[in-house]
Formats: sequence, structure tokens, C-alpha cells
Amino acid sequence: MKVSVIIPAYNVGEYIEACLDSVMNQSYEKLEVIVINDGSTDDTGEKLALLQEKYPTMQVITKENGGLSAARNDGVRLATGDFIAFVDSDDVIDRDMYKKMMASVEISCADIVTIGVARLAGEDVYRSALHERFMQTDKFNTTIFETPELLYDTTSWNKIYRASFWNEAKLEFPVGKTYEDIPVVIPAYLKAEHVNILKNVGYYWRHRVSGDKSITQQKNNLRMTRDRLDALHVCDEAFSTIQDNTLRYKKEQKYLEIDLFSMIEWLFLVKNEDYRTVQKWVSDYMKESLQTNAIETLPKTKQKMFRQLLKNAHLRFRIASLEWFMLKAIKRFTGKSS
Repeated sequence: MKVSVIIPAYNVGEYIEACLDSVMNQSYEKLEVIVINDGSTDDTGEKLALLQEKYPTMQVITKENGGLSAARNDGVRLATGDFIAFVDSDDVIDRDMYKKMMASVEISCADIVTIGVARLAGEDVYRSALHERFMQTDKFNTTIFETPELLYDTTSWNKIYRASFWNEAKLEFPVGKTYEDIPVVIPAYLKAEHVNILKNVGYYWRHRVSGDKSITQQKNNLRMTRDRLDALHVCDEAFSTIQDNTLRYKKEQKYLEIDLFSMIEWLFLVKNEDYRTVQKWVSDYMKESLQTNAIETLPKTKQKMFRQLLKNAHLRFRIASLEWFMLKAIKRFTGKSS
């Protein structure tokens, strides 16, 4: 069975060679590699031309810049494989990643296979804390209803998707949005009848320590806050027909702990106008969309921040935020997890 690997590339001249070397030298040979050069203005195009000489089977499509989602969607339309995969062009993958994933498909006819993730920061390599939460053991033929920890696995690129499942589920990345993975991965998990989880690391997610930051390293701004909220609304729509109250509770717990908290954690530093904007967005969302008491599972200081935000008690919110950052600093200094 063939895997179509789609790699959008935009101004990644510093990283593209390492990325493509890791993909083109996979031990699993039945790969269709499609690189979408999304209007790069640095030397990415020149490096891709050299890499195409090195790897003649690799397809390179050059187009005007349309953003990550549009490039991925273009790649999907060109794909002819039995499975679809994505790799971000500043990341690298283990040589046996697709071999291991496809071997699991032979054991269990999965719609989605997901694999462990590590972070790359210069020479440092460490497990992704977010992914490690659900990567406790290998699982085959599970679902998000049986393994709700998959709610924390919202990245699109540490996975392979059966192409027929992708098309039947009508999955597509939202063009012009950041946090484009969330409104694809969560609806996909809700529709998937068979999911395989491989706990060992296969994907290395780069944390850029120099040059331009990646999208996920630029979370503290209004546009990305709005986009993340919009992504949650898409997921909520996908949940609208789901009757599993336990999973709904787990979803809201994850939103509060990760997504919504990331939107408010930085607010005590911003100008009043930005605070008022985000305060309204987040409080409106919480009042309209949250249906459980999942907030009570959060640490007390996080609860306090949310409750003061809902009251629009700006000064008390800032005091609670300061308390949170002090506790976080103490835990980091003492070596305890925050």
C-alpha cells in the first residue's frame, strides 16, 4: 500500500534539506512525496531544485503563497496513495516511522494511525509533553470514545489517514486560519472507527531557536486567539450529534486546561484594549458553549483566573495571573512539573 506524504514549504531554507532527507530515506519504500512550495521568497525554491535532482521521484509543485492549509489541501488533491500523511517542512521523522505505522495497519485495519512525538530544540531532544499524555501504551482498534486522551492529540502530522476515510469524512484544512489542525483532527477522530496508537517516538517537532518562529511559537496575539476559538467552534459543531456525556466532559476539560487557558495566560501583560477584546471572546464562548462543570478539575489558581475573567474583574484577574506565574516559576526552579 502506498503512502502519499504531503509537505508544504514556505521560507524554510534552513530546514528543508534535513526534512526531505528524513522523508526520502524512509525504510518504507512505497511513498509518494509531494512538496508544495508555497510561494517561498528565500532560498527554499533553489534548495528544492537541488533536492529534486537528488531525489527524482519527489514531486515539487510551486504556487503562489496561499498559506499552510491551502498547500495541504492542494497536496491532498494530487495524492494517489492508499494513505495520506503530512510533514511540516521544518520537522524530521524517524527512518522507520512509516514502516512501523503501516505494519500496524497490517495487524489492524485502521482509519488513522498516530505515533509518538519528540521536540527538537537545537541539539536538545525531549518528549512532547502534550503527546505523551495519551501515548502511555500501544493501542490497536481503539476510538476517541474508548481513549478520550486522544483529545490532546490535535496535530495532523504525526499520523497517517486512510485515503478513503479522509475523502468519505470530507476532511479539509480551513484556508486562511491558524490552528488549522484542530478542526480537522478532532472531527476525524469522532468519525474514525479504528485508531492505532504507537507510543514510541516517530516524529520530531522542531522548536525553532533562531530566525523566524514557527506558527505554534507565535500564540500571543489577537488573530491567533480568534482562530483558535473558531477552531473550537468547528469541533463543537462536530460534537453536536455526539451523545457521549463523558467524552463531552473530557473535551471541555481539555479546552479549559490547554486551549482556553493559553488564550488568557498572557493577558495580564497586554494593553487594556486587547484585554477587553479577548476577555469578551473567551467569556462569551465559555458562557455559550461549555455545558459541564469541568472547570472544577483545574488547579485552584487557574480556576480563579477563569472566574475573574468571566466577571470581567480585571484587577483581580491580574492578581490571580501573577499568582499563577509565581507558582509556575517556583515549580520550574524546584524541578517539579507545572
